[in-house]
Amino acid sequence: MSYKDPVAAAAQRYKPIQSAVPGTTLGPIQIDAFLGAKLYDTPGVHLHHRQAAVVHSEDLPALAPKSRLRGQSFPNAQLASDKSVAEKIGSSGLNGFSIFWGGLVRIDIIKVLPETCLTFYGPKALQIHMVPTDKADEFYQKEVGVLLTPPTGKQRAGDWMGLETERQLQIKYEDAERPACDVAISGLGWITVEPVNKSHRISDSSVEETAKELHLAVHVPKPVEIFVRPPMPVGKTGGELYQYRELTEEEEEIRPKWFF
Repeated sequence: MSYKDPVAAAAQRYKPIQSAVPGTTLGPIQIDAFLGAKLYDTPGVHLHHRQAAVVHSEDLPALAPKSRLRGQSFPNAQLASDKSVAEKIGSSGLNGFSIFWGGLVRIDIIKVLPETCLTFYGPKALQIHMVPTDKADEFYQKEVGVLLTPPTGKQRAGDWMGLETERQLQIKYEDAERPACDVAISGLGWITVEPVNKSHRISDSSVEETAKELHLAVHVPKPVEIFVRPPMPVGKTGGELYQYRELTEEEEEIRPKWFF
Protein backbone atom coordinates (compact mmCIF):
# COMPACT_ATOMS: atom_id res chain seq x y z
CA MET A 1 0.00 0.00 0.00
CA SER A 2 2.87 2.38 0.78
CA TYR A 3 4.04 2.23 -2.85
CA LYS A 4 0.77 3.79 -4.06
CA ASP A 5 -0.36 5.88 -1.11
CA PRO A 6 1.92 8.71 0.08
CA VAL A 7 0.06 8.88 3.41
CA ALA A 8 0.73 5.20 4.04
CA ALA A 9 4.35 5.69 3.01
CA ALA A 10 4.76 8.52 5.51
CA ALA A 11 3.19 6.38 8.23
CA GLN A 12 5.75 3.61 7.76
CA ARG A 13 8.07 5.16 10.32
CA TYR A 14 5.39 4.56 12.97
CA LYS A 15 4.91 0.88 12.22
CA PRO A 16 3.90 -1.57 13.47
CA ILE A 17 0.49 0.07 13.52
CA GLN A 18 -2.14 -1.06 16.01
CA SER A 19 -5.83 -0.79 15.23
CA ALA A 20 -8.44 0.04 17.85
CA VAL A 21 -10.46 -2.99 16.76
CA PRO A 22 -9.51 -6.41 15.36
CA GLY A 23 -10.14 -7.47 11.78
CA THR A 24 -9.22 -4.22 10.02
CA THR A 25 -6.21 -5.47 8.03
CA LEU A 26 -7.05 -5.03 4.33
CA GLY A 27 -3.98 -6.69 2.87
CA PRO A 28 -0.65 -8.27 3.84
CA ILE A 29 1.53 -5.87 5.83
CA GLN A 30 5.27 -6.51 5.98
CA ILE A 31 6.98 -5.70 9.28
CA ASP A 32 10.77 -5.71 9.62
CA ALA A 33 11.79 -7.34 12.89
CA PHE A 34 14.16 -9.75 14.61
CA LEU A 35 17.53 -8.85 13.08
CA GLY A 36 16.49 -8.80 9.46
CA ALA A 37 13.59 -11.23 9.68
CA LYS A 38 10.18 -10.20 8.41
CA LEU A 39 6.70 -10.64 9.84
CA TYR A 40 3.53 -10.45 7.78
CA ASP A 41 0.20 -9.35 9.18
CA THR A 42 -2.58 -10.78 7.02
CA PRO A 43 -6.33 -10.06 6.83
CA GLY A 44 -8.42 -11.88 9.38
CA VAL A 45 -11.37 -14.16 8.79
CA HIS A 46 -14.96 -13.18 9.54
CA LEU A 47 -16.27 -15.39 12.35
CA HIS A 48 -20.03 -15.25 12.62
CA HIS A 49 -20.12 -16.80 16.12
CA ARG A 50 -18.22 -13.96 17.82
CA GLN A 51 -19.77 -10.93 19.50
CA ALA A 52 -17.98 -8.63 17.04
CA ALA A 53 -20.17 -10.05 14.26
CA VAL A 54 -23.44 -8.96 15.89
CA VAL A 55 -22.75 -5.50 17.35
CA HIS A 56 -22.82 -2.22 15.43
CA SER A 57 -19.49 -1.18 13.92
CA GLU A 58 -19.34 1.91 16.14
CA ASP A 59 -19.64 -0.33 19.23
CA LEU A 60 -16.69 -2.53 18.25
CA PRO A 61 -14.09 -0.51 20.23
CA ALA A 62 -15.99 -1.36 23.41
CA LEU A 63 -15.17 -5.05 22.87
CA ALA A 64 -11.43 -4.48 22.50
CA PRO A 65 -9.41 -4.82 25.73
CA LYS A 66 -7.38 -1.69 26.42
CA SER A 67 -5.47 -2.84 29.50
CA ARG A 68 -4.65 -5.94 31.51
CA LEU A 69 -7.76 -7.97 32.28
CA ARG A 70 -8.82 -7.87 35.91
CA GLY A 71 -11.68 -9.96 37.15
CA GLN A 72 -14.84 -8.52 38.65
CA SER A 73 -16.42 -10.92 41.14
CA PHE A 74 -20.01 -11.38 42.26
CA PRO A 75 -21.11 -11.17 45.00
CA ASN A 76 -18.88 -8.28 46.07
CA ALA A 77 -18.65 -5.52 48.67
CA GLN A 78 -20.49 -3.05 46.44
CA LEU A 79 -23.64 -5.17 46.60
CA ALA A 80 -23.47 -5.18 50.38
CA SER A 81 -24.42 -1.48 50.38
CA ASP A 82 -27.95 -2.46 49.29
CA LYS A 83 -29.51 -3.95 52.43
CA SER A 84 -32.26 -5.91 50.68
CA VAL A 85 -29.80 -7.46 48.22
CA ALA A 86 -27.23 -8.09 50.95
CA GLU A 87 -29.79 -9.93 53.09
CA LYS A 88 -30.89 -12.16 50.22
CA ILE A 89 -27.31 -12.96 49.22
CA GLY A 90 -26.42 -13.64 52.84
CA SER A 91 -29.13 -16.31 53.10
CA SER A 92 -29.08 -17.95 49.65
CA GLY A 93 -26.09 -16.55 47.78
CA LEU A 94 -26.57 -15.70 44.11
CA ASN A 95 -29.58 -18.00 43.70
CA GLY A 96 -32.51 -16.16 42.15
CA PHE A 97 -30.40 -13.38 40.61
CA SER A 98 -29.55 -12.52 37.01
CA ILE A 99 -26.32 -10.82 35.97
CA PHE A 100 -26.14 -8.69 32.82
CA TRP A 101 -22.77 -8.19 31.10
CA GLY A 102 -23.49 -5.04 29.14
CA GLY A 103 -26.38 -5.68 26.77
CA LEU A 104 -24.69 -8.76 25.31
CA VAL A 105 -24.91 -11.46 27.99
CA ARG A 106 -27.38 -12.46 30.68
CA ILE A 107 -26.67 -15.16 33.24
CA ASP A 108 -29.50 -16.56 35.36
CA ILE A 109 -28.27 -18.22 38.54
CA ILE A 110 -30.70 -21.07 39.04
CA LYS A 111 -29.00 -23.33 41.56
CA VAL A 112 -25.63 -22.72 43.19
CA LEU A 113 -24.12 -22.93 46.65
CA PRO A 114 -24.50 -19.98 49.04
CA GLU A 115 -20.72 -19.46 48.74
CA THR A 116 -20.55 -19.67 44.93
CA CYS A 117 -18.72 -16.82 43.20
CA LEU A 118 -18.69 -15.76 39.53
CA THR A 119 -15.72 -13.73 38.27
CA PHE A 120 -16.00 -11.88 34.95
CA TYR A 121 -12.97 -11.30 32.70
CA GLY A 122 -13.48 -9.02 29.72
CA PRO A 123 -13.39 -5.44 28.44
CA LYS A 124 -13.90 -2.80 31.11
CA ALA A 125 -16.20 -0.78 28.86
CA LEU A 126 -18.99 -3.30 29.48
CA GLN A 127 -20.66 -2.62 32.81
CA ILE A 128 -22.02 -5.51 34.87
CA HIS A 129 -25.37 -5.27 36.67
CA MET A 130 -27.21 -7.72 38.89
CA VAL A 131 -30.98 -7.84 39.45
CA PRO A 132 -33.47 -10.42 40.77
CA THR A 133 -34.36 -12.88 38.02
CA ASP A 134 -38.09 -12.16 38.29
CA LYS A 135 -37.34 -8.55 37.29
CA ALA A 136 -34.66 -9.32 34.69
CA ASP A 137 -36.87 -9.20 31.56
CA GLU A 138 -38.36 -5.84 32.51
CA PHE A 139 -34.93 -4.47 33.46
CA TYR A 140 -33.44 -5.49 30.12
CA GLN A 141 -36.24 -4.01 28.04
CA LYS A 142 -35.99 -0.73 29.93
CA GLU A 143 -32.20 -0.35 30.13
CA VAL A 144 -30.85 -1.91 26.91
CA GLY A 145 -29.12 0.86 24.98
CA VAL A 146 -29.00 3.07 28.08
CA LEU A 147 -27.48 1.33 31.10
CA LEU A 148 -26.85 -1.94 29.29
CA THR A 149 -24.51 -1.25 26.37
CA PRO A 150 -23.69 -2.23 23.67
CA PRO A 151 -25.94 -1.64 21.78
CA THR A 152 -25.46 2.07 22.42
CA GLY A 153 -28.46 4.38 22.22
CA LYS A 154 -32.16 3.71 21.91
CA GLN A 155 -32.04 3.87 18.11
CA ARG A 156 -29.63 0.94 17.86
CA ALA A 157 -31.46 -0.82 20.66
CA GLY A 158 -34.63 -0.60 18.56
CA ASP A 159 -32.93 -2.64 15.81
CA TRP A 160 -31.34 -5.03 18.30
CA MET A 161 -32.64 -8.61 18.13
CA GLY A 162 -31.97 -9.24 21.80
CA LEU A 163 -30.57 -12.27 23.60
CA GLU A 164 -32.25 -14.99 21.55
CA THR A 165 -29.99 -17.93 22.42
CA GLU A 166 -30.30 -19.58 25.82
CA ARG A 167 -28.07 -22.41 26.99
CA GLN A 168 -28.67 -24.36 30.16
CA LEU A 169 -25.44 -25.32 31.92
CA GLN A 170 -25.22 -28.21 34.38
CA ILE A 171 -21.76 -27.72 35.85
CA LYS A 172 -20.36 -30.63 37.84
CA TYR A 173 -17.35 -30.32 40.11
CA GLU A 174 -15.27 -32.62 42.27
CA ASP A 175 -13.34 -30.24 44.51
CA ALA A 176 -15.27 -27.27 45.88
CA GLU A 177 -12.01 -25.53 46.76
CA ARG A 178 -11.05 -25.17 43.09
CA PRO A 179 -12.78 -23.30 40.24
CA ALA A 180 -15.19 -25.65 38.48
CA CYS A 181 -14.84 -24.22 34.96
CA ASP A 182 -14.79 -21.15 32.74
CA VAL A 183 -17.90 -20.20 30.78
CA ALA A 184 -16.48 -18.50 27.68
CA ILE A 185 -18.46 -16.09 25.51
CA SER A 186 -16.95 -16.04 22.03
CA GLY A 187 -15.39 -12.69 21.19
CA LEU A 188 -16.02 -11.14 24.60
CA GLY A 189 -14.39 -12.91 27.55
CA TRP A 190 -15.13 -15.54 30.15
CA ILE A 191 -16.68 -16.15 33.56
CA THR A 192 -14.85 -18.27 36.11
CA VAL A 193 -17.22 -20.32 38.26
CA GLU A 194 -16.03 -21.04 41.80
CA PRO A 195 -18.32 -23.40 43.75
CA VAL A 196 -16.97 -22.07 47.05
CA ASN A 197 -15.15 -18.78 47.36
CA LYS A 198 -12.98 -18.71 50.49
CA SER A 199 -14.04 -15.17 51.40
CA HIS A 200 -17.72 -16.20 51.29
CA ARG A 201 -17.41 -19.57 53.03
CA ILE A 202 -20.19 -20.30 55.52
CA SER A 203 -19.49 -23.84 56.72
CA ASP A 204 -17.87 -27.05 55.54
CA SER A 205 -20.98 -29.14 56.21
CA SER A 206 -23.15 -27.23 53.73
CA VAL A 207 -20.68 -28.03 50.94
CA GLU A 208 -20.41 -31.72 51.77
CA GLU A 209 -24.16 -32.28 51.96
CA THR A 210 -24.98 -30.55 48.66
CA ALA A 211 -25.03 -32.32 45.29
CA LYS A 212 -21.89 -31.35 43.41
CA GLU A 213 -23.62 -29.61 40.53
CA LEU A 214 -24.33 -25.98 39.68
CA HIS A 215 -27.08 -24.83 37.35
CA LEU A 216 -26.85 -21.65 35.25
CA ALA A 217 -28.71 -20.35 32.20
CA VAL A 218 -26.71 -18.16 29.80
CA HIS A 219 -28.40 -15.88 27.24
CA VAL A 220 -26.55 -14.32 24.27
CA PRO A 221 -27.38 -13.00 20.76
CA LYS A 222 -28.36 -15.77 18.37
CA PRO A 223 -25.11 -16.64 16.51
CA VAL A 224 -22.76 -16.16 19.47
CA GLU A 225 -21.09 -19.29 20.81
CA ILE A 226 -21.04 -20.29 24.48
CA PHE A 227 -18.64 -22.99 25.58
CA VAL A 228 -17.44 -24.47 28.84
CA ARG A 229 -13.74 -25.18 29.33
CA PRO A 230 -11.36 -26.06 32.18
CA PRO A 231 -10.60 -22.99 34.31
CA MET A 232 -7.76 -20.79 33.11
CA PRO A 233 -5.22 -20.16 35.90
CA VAL A 234 -5.22 -16.42 36.57
CA GLY A 235 -2.91 -14.62 38.98
CA LYS A 236 -1.12 -16.06 41.99
CA THR A 237 -4.13 -18.01 43.21
CA GLY A 238 -4.64 -19.54 39.78
CA GLY A 239 -1.04 -20.72 39.73
CA GLU A 240 -1.47 -22.40 43.10
CA LEU A 241 -4.68 -24.17 42.09
CA TYR A 242 -3.59 -25.24 38.60
CA GLN A 243 -3.41 -29.00 38.06
CA TYR A 244 -1.83 -30.56 34.99
CA ARG A 245 -3.71 -33.43 33.38
CA GLU A 246 -3.25 -35.53 30.28
CA LEU A 247 -5.68 -35.26 27.38
CA THR A 248 -8.45 -37.83 27.24
CA GLU A 249 -8.77 -40.15 24.24
CA GLU A 250 -11.69 -38.10 22.94
CA GLU A 251 -9.67 -34.87 23.22
CA GLU A 252 -6.74 -36.49 21.45
CA GLU A 253 -8.97 -37.47 18.53
CA ILE A 254 -10.29 -33.96 17.92
CA ARG A 255 -6.93 -32.27 18.52
CA PRO A 256 -5.43 -30.82 15.30
CA LYS A 257 -2.75 -33.08 13.84
CA TRP A 258 0.68 -31.76 12.92
CA PHE A 259 2.74 -33.31 10.16
CA PHE A 260 6.44 -32.51 9.79
